[in-house]
Amino acid sequence: MTRISTFSQGQSLLTQMLRNQDYMREQQVRVATGKNGNDLKSIAREASILLSSRTVSARTDSFMQANKELANRLDLQNSALAGIGEIADELRNDLIKTVNLNSGVGLVANMTNHMERLIGLLNTTLNGNFLFGGTRSDTSPINVSNTTELLALTTTADAFDNNAVKLTQRLDENRVLEYGVLASDIAQPLLDSIRRIQQFENGTLPTGAAAFAPAGSFTDPLAANQVDFLVSEFSAAVTAIATVRTAEQSNGLNMGAVENQLTRQQEEINFLDVFVAQIENADIAEAVTNMKAGETALTASMQVIARLGRLSLLDYI
Repeated sequence: MTRISTFSQGQSLLTQMLRNQDYMREQQVRVATGKNGNDLKSIAREASILLSSRTVSARTDSFMQANKELANRLDLQNSALAGIGEIADELRNDLIKTVNLNSGVGLVANMTNHMERLIGLLNTTLNGNFLFGGTRSDTSPINVSNTTELLALTTTADAFDNNAVKLTQRLDENRVLEYGVLASDIAQPLLDSIRRIQQFENGTLPTGAAAFAPAGSFTDPLAANQVDFLVSEFSAAVTAIATVRTAEQSNGLNMGAVENQLTRQQEEINFLDVFVAQIENADIAEAVTNMKAGETALTASMQVIARLGRLSLLDYI
């Protein structure tokens, strides 16, 4: 006699129905959330790749945030350096104008104005930190505020309180950028030129200026020794300009390097986002098709179980 149904057959059909039910539920979740699963177990085969991609993306994003702050600092540094360069240009022009007009009227007043502006630019801060102090960012890089204090110093170098350590930053895992600018490096030639002119005005011959004696207030018209002294100071003004412009150029190169780095890092994050999405995000069209197929299989399983429950040997006698 042929066996129509057994307990094991019923259990097998029930197990298959539960599998179809689980499969359809998974596909419903994929359609509803747009994700392949709610945990790493759902994508176990690619879990390690996903975690690695997320780690790299987070690290790159951290570098990007720091580099954006650095870009802001370099931009502010660039503005300050441009201002200092303008002062140096104006000082040179003052010397030329004074000699050409043969009149010392206004020269010392211009020096005082240049110094006040220079001090203001050297004391530029970002988030409460001085830009030109080296790693000593909590202290003003220059300790004088007027020409009287400047003239009281033994040397111009004594006017600076920055240390000699330039700031650096890691742009990524493999590159470190030195971007710090020191006040003494960019402003000492300019401040020294201002100080020498002020010294002469106050009757003190600057170091190396013995040939231009006697020192004293610049007159109108200028005395021959005053003209010679101012002409000799022209080369110092040119040096001051070159010093600042070199620093400005270096800062500009750093700005370009950081901008390029940010572009590359954004491209890397965009790529990783797409890569992670390919692992995490479900193909909705595929998920809908699978859900429909799962629904069909589940319906069929339930119908078979229902039909099997109604079978009787009497139907075959």
